[in-house]
Amino acid sequence: MPTFVPNGPFVPDRLVQQLEDDRVVIFCGAGISMGAGLPSYAGLVKYCYDELGEPLPADKSTEWLWPDRLMGAVENRYTPENLRRKVAERLDQPPTDLEMHRAILKLATIRQGNGLRLVTTNFDTFFERAQAGMVLGRDFHSGPVLPIPRNDRIASWKSIVYLHGRLGPAGESNDHLVLTSSDFGRAYLTEAWAARFVARLFADFTVLFIGYSLNDPVLRYMTDAFAAEESAARGRAARGPAYIFLPYKGRTAPDPRPWIERKLEPIFYNEMRHHARLRRTLIAWADARQDYLSKTRVMIERVAPQRPEAQHPSDVENLIWAIVGRDDDQGHGARVFAALDPVPPIEWLAVLTRYEQTLADEYAQALADARREERDPPPAPARHLTSLFPSASDEFSGLTMTAHALMPFLTRQLGTVELVEWVIERLRAGHRPHAALRHAIRTVLAAEHQLGDGFIRFWRIMSAEGDWAFKRPRYFGPWSLPELLRQEADAPWAERELAAALRPVLTLSPSFYRHWRSGEDAGVPVPDGTLLSHVADAEVDLSESEHLQAIIEAIDQLSDAEAFLGDRIDLFTSLLREVFDLYAVAGEAGPDYDQSSLQRPSIEPHQQNLHHERWTLFFDLIWRGWRYIDGDDAERSRSVVEHWRRIPYLGFRRLVIAAIGHSPHFSAREKLEVLLNG
Repeated sequence: MPTFVPNGPFVPDRLVQQLEDDRVVIFCGAGISMGAGLPSYAGLVKYCYDELGEPLPADKSTEWLWPDRLMGAVENRYTPENLRRKVAERLDQPPTDLEMHRAILKLATIRQGNGLRLVTTNFDTFFERAQAGMVLGRDFHSGPVLPIPRNDRIASWKSIVYLHGRLGPAGESNDHLVLTSSDFGRAYLTEAWAARFVARLFADFTVLFIGYSLNDPVLRYMTDAFAAEESAARGRAARGPAYIFLPYKGRTAPDPRPWIERKLEPIFYNEMRHHARLRRTLIAWADARQDYLSKTRVMIERVAPQRPEAQHPSDVENLIWAIVGRDDDQGHGARVFAALDPVPPIEWLAVLTRYEQTLADEYAQALADARREERDPPPAPARHLTSLFPSASDEFSGLTMTAHALMPFLTRQLGTVELVEWVIERLRAGHRPHAALRHAIRTVLAAEHQLGDGFIRFWRIMSAEGDWAFKRPRYFGPWSLPELLRQEADAPWAERELAAALRPVLTLSPSFYRHWRSGEDAGVPVPDGTLLSHVADAEVDLSESEHLQAIIEAIDQLSDAEAFLGDRIDLFTSLLREVFDLYAVAGEAGPDYDQSSLQRPSIEPHQQNLHHERWTLFFDLIWRGWRYIDGDDAERSRSVVEHWRRIPYLGFRRLVIAAIGHSPHFSAREKLEVLLNG
């Protein structure tokens, strides 16, 4: 939600983006012309009463709740010609300042074609004076003869609409102006040409009101027409809110509920110095729209080099909007941000993440509302950063230009633990880096860099193309391997399913050293990233570890369970070796050390082996299978043990020692040799 001037109002991201998408229609009320020297509607009523010599109701009288009725009452006492001549005399004045009118014309200009979309309920011609050369029927239309407010490329509405009529010279009757309560009745109730225009417009566009107040009769009639159209539109796709700029006095903005009840989203601003903050906001917004690219670059270069917590909240909001809030900038803001030298602080990643999570939460709520109300679902918001870490079901999805532009920001932060832990959080949620990001990471690793060995090892794992470093979430069920083992244990497909279920995968979690980096343990040396354990803890899990106990139970229920395990000794040996191979990738396994020394105290089954990592159950399956072989086929038993001796990990050396010590098929000399030499 950007602000365009210091201490100015927060303009919603969605409104700014929809204006860029040519989806916004600006409604201008009397407040706009007041800044150029004309009265409010109530002020015009007072002028007419004074000029015609009619006594006014008391200032706080309830009659002022309906100033259009007061205008109608004075017209009934005098002729319409007299009243409307006075109106024309008062309004046909040279403007004192057209700066706000020019800014609104810039905001109303259509980006993807000629023309503009602007509705005014004022009678004056100040917009025409602010932009010379306008022609009736092309550049502006006056009620009751109005264009069809539809939004299409072929016959799109592209003009100023004087919804309540355009002021003619004082010598003309001006009886077409929607001035009194009876005029409003015809425009919105009996003839209803204004109501039809407003209803159609609200159906096709997002509306922004400027220069109105809650008790403005003009706004009351229009929002009533809006509410009627809303009622008739049930079942269609939900529309966004209509927005309105609203002033307030003092330090605290008023309660927004009266506006929300009228389907309006208020944008509050402090009215100090004659609405100067609104004026400056509209002018700055228009200027930014006219020269978005250069102004975006300047703002990003000013704000992004500093940590977000040191910034004014409005600057943070503006930066996020410039980077990921504009769908039509083709990634310009993100490219500027990612290319800054030095690279922006990694703390901006958390800000971007929170922003996209808010988008996701709002979309989920809107989707639930649409389902409950049986409406078409709303379009999903673009979440550029999120798309760089898709779920398994979306891993081949395309990337926006903004997402591509953000990748250098991430790849320039590969040496930060904050990015490592951010990535780990996504991995644990079932997401992995997009293929394009994996390629970008590998490109950085192949070039010259100053990353520590621990960071290099982590990003090599993250950018791998295989599934060995990514545990895929299961999307389908029910899971049927235990039942398959009970029914067809010897079928070749059963063995393939068993191998897939027990496939080891490397998993990563935040490093044990994280609290040392945060300074919680003063005096302890901060890890320097030379080891993977300095930046992330590596563990090995199994593809279907949640079902491991069910698998073991299904095997135990087989009538020849030990023979079943013996027949698959090579499979279980291969799986255990793969466990140690993965630990070797993490730098935590070799001929003299691996995780078995901690996670498997006793090679043979024992109570002290309980409550350790689930992959250690491979030792139980291997031991049981080998015991069956050793009791049935001495030659094969020796062959299996010899195979273990060729596997260069401590866990298999321990397995060899235990097997030879237990088996009667090895001589005393062989047993002594293995004890002495391993």
